[in-house]
Amino acid sequence: MHNARLLAILIAVGLIIVTGGCQTGQQTLNNTYSSNPHLTRADLPDYAVGEYFIFDDGTAAVVTGVSKEEVTWRYQNGAISTRYRNFILPALSWTSASSQSQTTLTASSDMLWPLATGNRGQYESYQVISRNDRIESTELSRKWECTVEGTERVSVPAGTFDTYVVACKRYSTSSNSWRATRKYYYAPELGHYVIRDDIFRSRSDRTRRLVAYGFNSTFLPEQEQINLNGKLQDALSRNPDSIASTWKSKPGDITAMLVPVNSYTGSDGAECRDYYSIYSVKGRIRKNARSVCKLPEGRWQRVN
Repeated sequence: MHNARLLAILIAVGLIIVTGGCQTGQQTLNNTYSSNPHLTRADLPDYAVGEYFIFDDGTAAVVTGVSKEEVTWRYQNGAISTRYRNFILPALSWTSASSQSQTTLTASSDMLWPLATGNRGQYESYQVISRNDRIESTELSRKWECTVEGTERVSVPAGTFDTYVVACKRYSTSSNSWRATRKYYYAPELGHYVIRDDIFRSRSDRTRRLVAYGFNSTFLPEQEQINLNGKLQDALSRNPDSIASTWKSKPGDITAMLVPVNSYTGSDGAECRDYYSIYSVKGRIRKNARSVCKLPEGRWQRVN
């Protein structure tokens, strides 16, 4: 009966639950493509603080700040970048343990958007890179030409998505010779790209594929975290398996379903539970699977 109630909850929000600590989808070893799915015009991504994306090349990034046009990202190596919501454009700035960069662009922040097949744009970028161990800096000037080539359905480790394909060719500003092409496969339902191909003139090509994505509630404002954790503690203490509690942020653009799904005794005799936290982040579904055990004072503490 409990399993039936849980299934009804998940069907109601259009979800398939997967095991693990973050959202994944159908697992594939290679990309598979089919041509020309129908997509409506796609607006600029509307990221929320706490959304994260993990790729198979080791790149992992979480949104830590959002303004009207810009997004701040923190990466797994501690680097921080600020860029337009239009991720097709280079980062405006980034800092790492060893260096920092500033870039100016001749492009508008919404170049190519709303996405539609055939959209084109071009711009130039000027980048200054400074290393902490050097006095001099490196200056790079580049010319870019970008085109929305069409639509494709692609499968990556994180799932199968209908995407817009956007290719940006980079040229030398001095000789006008082609140097590289960066191709994005952008999934409107996800609000981010799921594949990035880098094709180079003089070095090995690279591809990154999305393997996981989700929402990290520790990036919510402090009071929102307190309210959410209070709701979670109450659900874990009171709700039978498969019975959900709901939570909504004060601005109302993030909601959560907190669903205990399995109760058991831990190896040390503690009372333990598995649960799902299923977030709707500006209409995009993000889900996490967690395990917790009860401390002697009565609070539930995460064990994975």
